[in-house]
Amino acid sequence: MPSELPELTLNESEWYATPEQVAEELTSFVIEFDAFTPEWFAEVKFHLLKKEGLTQETRDELCEVAIHYKVCPKCNYLYKAKQCLLWYRLFKLVTWNMVERAPPCIRYAYAKKNIKTVANYFSKINLISPPFYQVRSAPSCRAMQRWGYCKPDDYCNAMERENTLYYNAARDKIKISKDLSRE
Repeated sequence: MPSELPELTLNESEWYATPEQVAEELTSFVIEFDAFTPEWFAEVKFHLLKKEGLTQETRDELCEVAIHYKVCPKCNYLYKAKQCLLWYRLFKLVTWNMVERAPPCIRYAYAKKNIKTVANYFSKINLISPPFYQVRSAPSCRAMQRWGYCKPDDYCNAMERENTLYYNAARDKIKISKDLSRE
């Protein structure tokens, strides 16, 4: 068990097991079924809970155990909106200071709470590294247009390629040329 992580506890009025026992059961469940959801796990391993089914508290505790013991990659709800604790934590990783220098489409996606699009962009430029998060690629300009997030500004129009990763280079190029023209 990693020592840098805080110690896990489970509500004793809700669970018959310790966090270690739940983690052991969860690991064996994943080995047997190759995936899990909190509800499916609780249905099969009902003997771990004192009451029938998961409450929000017991679900969150189960998810904390899965995060702590790094079983999350096998969860079918990994980073699924409003079903995964890590999805909520993405919002805490991305700050407005980061977003304000991003392309306008990324700022708009952030305002619309499309955190996966924002996280893909910031993960690809190495500003955040969420645990267990698999980035396919940074969102392209074409995809952002298709999703209705494209609000091009002068920097967007100056990009060499239609890819959000080229936004900062275009911004720097325009700012440098403006500074040189003032001299």
